[in-house]
Amino acid sequence: MMKPDVNLPKLTKNEQIVLKKIIEQAKIPDLEIANKMKLSQQAIFKIRHKLENLGIIKGYMPIIDFKKIGIGALVVIGIKFTSFIWEKYSEEQISERIQKIPQVITAYRIPESNISHLLVMGFRNIDDKDKYLMKLQSKYSKEVNVVHVYPFSVDRIIKTNHIGLLSTILNEKEAFSNNFFIDK
Repeated sequence: MMKPDVNLPKLTKNEQIVLKKIIEQAKIPDLEIANKMKLSQQAIFKIRHKLENLGIIKGYMPIIDFKKIGIGALVVIGIKFTSFIWEKYSEEQISERIQKIPQVITAYRIPESNISHLLVMGFRNIDDKDKYLMKLQSKYSKEVNVVHVYPFSVDRIIKTNHIGLLSTILNEKEAFSNNFFIDK
């Protein structure tokens, strides 16, 4: 059995329940949670506020249907910044600049030699994606190497939420599965 991480805040049972409700439905009103838990609305407000102050809840994000807003193509791209970039910018400056790229949906810093960053990017269509990547490969070849490119249609998205993972983490009785979906 693993020892609990002393750096993680210890949540009460009520705080865990409120967090699960918010994970399941970010816009759930405090009054609705209060009624389900048989607590006051003020108590739920205090719990939500505490979770926000602890940094456990950093914000509330909508789940967007990419297709309905005109995004038809996604690409997972593994890039490696060249020494030119690392000598010119700090790690923090690089992260800030990546956050400002409008096509980037999610970005990860990968500390291995093959790639430095993994980006999930969205485009209107495959042509826009191709134009962007060709410009990246030609105009910015001094700054960045494109190592891996995995394009796909938004129609191929299977799952975009992490509710199951977060619920598993909060439920101490529920162990992480060591099996893939093929195993029962």
